[in-house]
Parts: sequence; structure tokens; C-alpha cells
Amino acid sequence: MFEVIGYVTVSVVIMVFLWIQYFILVPHSSYERGNFIGRVVGIIPLVPFIIMLSLIFFYLMEMLYKRFTKWFELNWGWFFINGRKRDAWSRHLREKYKD
Repeated sequence: MFEVIGYVTVSVVIMVFLWIQYFILVPHSSYERGNFIGRVVGIIPLVPFIIMLSLIFFYLMEMLYKRFTKWFELNWGWFFINGRKRDAWSRHLREKYKD
């Protein structure tokens, strides 16, 4: 859990730094509606920001998926196992999770 907090904290600091750079580097004239090229060039500094947000999102989704899979296997997995194979299933869970 602490590694996730550290990962998110470092990512947020990097994103804030990039966001500040974006507003310093991009002139406000690029926000005009008629200046399409200026708007596209103005978005380029935001690419690392968008990539960082997507990495955080996918990392957290993977973590949630693993936690849900563990919870489901420990609490409801036995329901889907044939009665003769429940001993093997319980051994598998003890080896896999060791809790």
C-alpha cells in the first residue's frame, strides 16, 4: 500500500511540474479559435501529463483487479470447484497466497 502512495505522490509532483511548464511555455494567443496549428502545438507539452495519468489509472486498475481476484478466489472460488477437487483447490490457495 505504501509503495502505491509513493508512486502516486511522485507522479502527481511530476504532473504538477509539467502543468506549470505548460502554462509558462504556451502563449495565450494559441487559445484563439482560429489558430488550429497553435492549439495543436500548445497541446504537445501536455502529452507527458496525459501519459502519466493513464499510467496511474492502469496501475490502480491492475491493483484493484488483483485484489478482487484474491478476494473472489478466497471467498467464492470454492463454489465453482467440483466436490472431489476441493482439497486440491485449498492446497492451491495455500500455496498461492500463503496467508
